[in-house]
Amino acid sequence: MEADSKTLRRGLGLHFLTKCIRAAVLLLFVQSGCILSVVGQVSDLRPGKSEQKYVPDASTLDRKVMFGYQGWHGTPGDGSGSANWRHWFAGNRPDSANATFDVWPDMREYPARSKEKTALTYLNGTPATLYSSYKYETVDLHFKWMQQRNLDGVFEQRFISDIRGNKGKRHFNQVVVNVRKASEKYHRVFCIMYDISGAGPNWKEELINDWKFLVDSLKITDSERYLHHHYRPLLAIWGLGFSHTQFAKVEEAEALINWFHRIAPEKYRATILGGVNDDWTQHDKGWPRVYGQMDVISPWSVGRYRDDRTADQFFQEKITPDKIYCDKHHIDYMPVIFPGFSWYNLQHGRSPFNQIPRRGGDFFWHQAFNLSKGGLSMIYVAMFDEVDEGTAMYKIAPGTLQKPSHGKFLSADGDGRVLPADWYLKLTEQVGLGLRNKRTLPSGIPLQL
Repeated sequence: MEADSKTLRRGLGLHFLTKCIRAAVLLLFVQSGCILSVVGQVSDLRPGKSEQKYVPDASTLDRKVMFGYQGWHGTPGDGSGSANWRHWFAGNRPDSANATFDVWPDMREYPARSKEKTALTYLNGTPATLYSSYKYETVDLHFKWMQQRNLDGVFEQRFISDIRGNKGKRHFNQVVVNVRKASEKYHRVFCIMYDISGAGPNWKEELINDWKFLVDSLKITDSERYLHHHYRPLLAIWGLGFSHTQFAKVEEAEALINWFHRIAPEKYRATILGGVNDDWTQHDKGWPRVYGQMDVISPWSVGRYRDDRTADQFFQEKITPDKIYCDKHHIDYMPVIFPGFSWYNLQHGRSPFNQIPRRGGDFFWHQAFNLSKGGLSMIYVAMFDEVDEGTAMYKIAPGTLQKPSHGKFLSADGDGRVLPADWYLKLTEQVGLGLRNKRTLPSGIPLQL
């Protein structure tokens, strides 16, 4: 009996020693980076592979895939004081006849406090609801999705024309607060992107004053998750050099960038990303001087092509020479890609529904594939939550059961493929993995349904 007991203890001791050796070997491999590095990069893009605990580096824009984040949606009872269906319905009438957006979001995960009932119903007769970005719970959920899919973060859109009135300013100030809080909670990055569309002749002074407010009052650049680049906070200014922003003169644009680079007190200085038109290299009358002062250039591409053939043409005729120009002039280059386009409701039926089909993600993936072949180091994805023009990348209604029974709204299955609600977040995750690992993406989507 004693011999059997000794044998058992010896066997147990050997088993324990074996487990310890295995644990030590595993730890050695982990520390050496053979299995998983500290930031959690994976070795390939095979289906099912995913980074673990990826935390974006807030000190650089390099190797980032950033979403544009509108944050402009509101509901009558959200507490903002606007009392309207901001960017959902015209005339404050929440029915299909007055809808101003095409993509219906997947509303199943939104907390009750963040959403409101519309006059629309689902097939089962229950009221269809929509969210308000004014509510923190909405933004929290969006950034939770980003963390779950190892996504970098957002350019928080801030329209000069929207923050003039007290109601608009209250809404968008709260959204900035929400974005900062959620970025810090979920360890994503964010920065401000001003849009000067419709701003008018006082755009420059208003932009500077608002930036001072954000820095001094909301203290956004104090956040450890505010994105920096070239050792300064990154600030994007979208709309310079467009035909619809001719009020923004060359001299003003030059003076503004110079203020951010050299004249402003140190706490207001910033690295400048310019959102420009796709024909920016053909501009004259002083605009080349403006573009030459920018630290990052990001030409707009949404709607400039509609299928793989025209996307390839755009890549060859625009993106490739743009990158050569920027490399020569030591400017970082950040092209824009998008999943599809549709603004039928916003245009009151005067534009085709599903105008640029997503093709189940193939259109988006082909653009990303081109960029990976071209060796691009940063990508702007338009947009996270843009349902008005049908470019939303967040969770959208998978199919008929998750969108209203009346009206024309796009769902994930709009091109005949059954897709999960988060399909486009998954695709963006794969794009980010390839970018961070400096690998060319496969020509076809590497995920299985």
